[in-house]
Amino acid sequence: MSPSPRRRSPRRPAAALGAALTLAVLTAGCGGTAGSAGSAVKGDSAKGGGQAAARPKAEANDAICGQNSRPIKHDLGTTTITGKPKRVVALEFSFVDALVNAGVKPIGIADDGKPDRILKPLRDAVGDYTSVGLRQSPNLQVIKSLKPDLILADSQRDAAVYDQLQKIAPTVALGSNAADYDRVMQSEVVVGEAVDECDRMTAALGKHKKAMADLKAKIPPGDKRRIVFAITYDKGVSAQTQRAFAPTVLRGLGLTTVPSTKGQDATLSMTLESMVTLAPDVLFMARNTPRTLSDQWQSSRLWKQIPSVKNNKTYVVDGTVWSKSRGTFAAEMIAREAIEKLFPAS
Repeated sequence: MSPSPRRRSPRRPAAALGAALTLAVLTAGCGGTAGSAGSAVKGDSAKGGGQAAARPKAEANDAICGQNSRPIKHDLGTTTITGKPKRVVALEFSFVDALVNAGVKPIGIADDGKPDRILKPLRDAVGDYTSVGLRQSPNLQVIKSLKPDLILADSQRDAAVYDQLQKIAPTVALGSNAADYDRVMQSEVVVGEAVDECDRMTAALGKHKKAMADLKAKIPPGDKRRIVFAITYDKGVSAQTQRAFAPTVLRGLGLTTVPSTKGQDATLSMTLESMVTLAPDVLFMARNTPRTLSDQWQSSRLWKQIPSVKNNKTYVVDGTVWSKSRGTFAAEMIAREAIEKLFPAS
């Protein structure tokens, strides 16, 4: 399969400032109340996620910025990168977010053959690129034909093809598809180091931290409503737990999300009865198919017993933003939409 384009002086940062901003974004920016800082989840969060994996192995190290040869420690090992990569392939949407923050336009993106799945601000910033196929199974031949000097891969979903990717170009594998907010922010920092744009990444994350703080300031103190974010399919409904990206964004704002989990599950499969028992005060739902199981639920008297339904606090949200996308742009969009719906007068 041949690719078909759809659209088409190093300086050393202040290490202390970079380290401080990294810590601030990972903790204060949208953390604090999250279920597990730095936790990760396993599976396809666009399909409801799965179980959490071990803590990430990737390590931010801004001391290497500005060096021509930089060892980047990531989830699947250490990859040495020389110079400033310009021909970068991103195999997850959060890596597109990170590259835009670093001022780098990826030449190839695993976009599932659907460019609209890339958030519009990111799509506009990237411009022309070549699709390298599905995020779940990127086309290695197309990637090779692009002659990349860096590949950004998902450390769980792309683990099976990691060795093949390394033969094509230096590959850095980080948490994305199955990562919570804190881990995605850590991945952003490592991407900045990989492309040797630590100053730009530090500035972007500082701007993001301020945006999240401004949004959090709009929330009246003491709100205790129990919020559920669920994804509904033709044959199922999955509620994301406090291990998943969108719920950790909301919890970082000081909001209360359910369900929690004693284990490492990022999602829980829901029946109508279990949703009634969970009793959310607010329900955000993303539709993954035109017809969904939740459509059938709405004809049941049990559906009307859910507090969010009784009080007209059930909202349909865009799954591309809330489920498939992760990164600074997605976090701000999720937070902004949640606040607009929960506190319309703010």
